[in-house]
Amino acid sequence: MKKSVACMTALLMSAVLAGCSSSGSGGQSPSNTTTQAATTGEAKPANPGTGIIEAAKMTSCDTATGKVTAKGIVTPPDGIKGTVKVSVSWVDPATSAVLARGERLFKGAKPGKALDWSVEAEITKPGTEAKCVLGASVL
Repeated sequence: MKKSVACMTALLMSAVLAGCSSSGSGGQSPSNTTTQAATTGEAKPANPGTGIIEAAKMTSCDTATGKVTAKGIVTPPDGIKGTVKVSVSWVDPATSAVLARGERLFKGAKPGKALDWSVEAEITKPGTEAKCVLGASVL
């Protein structure tokens, strides 16, 4: 009898301890947890600049495979000082993949003074349709 009481007590204690344990993940089993993809370790600038896309205009942009050129004008708005950066990305509209990218910097640009810009790059993926995407900011 003592032996069966001891066994029942041991079973009862095991059940109580199992019911009180925590998985540490809010009750989720490890198979329900998610993981974050590995990062590239690439540093991103803390201040990417002030966008001035409304002050930029693209007047032409080649989209054929090979060497491509985009041209336009940017006029820094009043009250904006710094380096003006114009960038053009040649993008595959079907996949949003960037096929080529180029940029031009104007150090010490003066507000209100129009700047002609030209950006060159090379599209190396033959037979891919490309669309030009303009970016402009003051760093």
